[in-house]
Amino acid sequence: MRKLILQLHLWVGLIAGAILSVVGVSGSIYVFQPELTSSIYSELYQRTSPGTQTIAAETIVARAQEQFGGNVTTLYFPLRELENYIVKVEGKKEFIFYEGGTGNYLGELAKRRGVLDDVLEIHRQLTVGEIGSVITGISSLLLCLILLSTGLYLWLPNKKKQLKDGFILKQKASFKRRNYDIHKVFGFYFSLPLFLVGITGVYFAFPEEVQTVADYVTRAEEPTPDPATLKSEYRADMPQLTINQALVMMETMYPDYHKRNLIMPKDSADRVYFSVVNTSEINAGPEYRPQVYIDQYTGKILYAYEPHKAPAGKQLTRNWFVPIHFGEIGGLFTRVLWFLAGLMPFLLWVSGIIIWRNRKKGKMKTSFRPQVGVLK
Repeated sequence: MRKLILQLHLWVGLIAGAILSVVGVSGSIYVFQPELTSSIYSELYQRTSPGTQTIAAETIVARAQEQFGGNVTTLYFPLRELENYIVKVEGKKEFIFYEGGTGNYLGELAKRRGVLDDVLEIHRQLTVGEIGSVITGISSLLLCLILLSTGLYLWLPNKKKQLKDGFILKQKASFKRRNYDIHKVFGFYFSLPLFLVGITGVYFAFPEEVQTVADYVTRAEEPTPDPATLKSEYRADMPQLTINQALVMMETMYPDYHKRNLIMPKDSADRVYFSVVNTSEINAGPEYRPQVYIDQYTGKILYAYEPHKAPAGKQLTRNWFVPIHFGEIGGLFTRVLWFLAGLMPFLLWVSGIIIWRNRKKGKMKTSFRPQVGVLK
């Protein structure tokens, strides 16, 4: 039985480990995305006038539409690492930055977070689109269901007196033994962080499927709607909701929350979407982010996610999965721990390959060893 489990751990690790290594290293970088983005693009993300009161979003919308001659389609508010506004205007691909305190135009970026968006694309999709998302999701699932469970089984020694060997790195060991200890000891200590990162990562790859399972397990009376199915019913006799009207709705519905983003409809069947969040900084604990989908003609709310009132399955995925996956659940401590955990798949993959090659060489030497009494 142990030999079969070892083979399963070996071959799944060799194949999925290569993908998890890329996902893990890029994830480690992205743990500190807020600090990195703010530092690399300080002229766009940081205010030129620190401490000033944030200018009204309506003013930013008016300036952007006047400057670029198109309607504002997307608006990101000053939040977390972003001290300014980010705007997208109809007919323009770039993200436009406006100073949060003065409303002055600051510049543009092809991607909202620049190079950090490239890191996120590698982390989620391996730069190959939807198929990459499926690959990373399946690899994360294999990590949680097979690699960690078989790894913990193999970590347990046959004799109890050898148990302590699984907790420490031996002093003055050979390279072969040190590599084995690294694989075994680090694999054990980071098994829980890797499981939490992996299982939440599956959600980001397969959100609807995971949500369906969460709703079923928690016995939700109504399934969580797929956002892609939330559409506006076309009304030729009614004007479309304006962005200023949507801003009023945000303020009226959630006066005590911090505005996060507002996205206007892309076509006649699309809906207005906005989200707000309970804190403007990176804090420990769950993230409470109400999300609202609105009919662009009637102003009727198609669906509103309320983080404190939603069924348990929805609260699990929407309140907890984001801070858990990005390591923000416990503040700076878990962010640093998650940074290290992201490096573990690569370390375990490389050390695992070395263990495999050493055993393969050992078997080859044994098979070619002369047998006593055979050669004459």
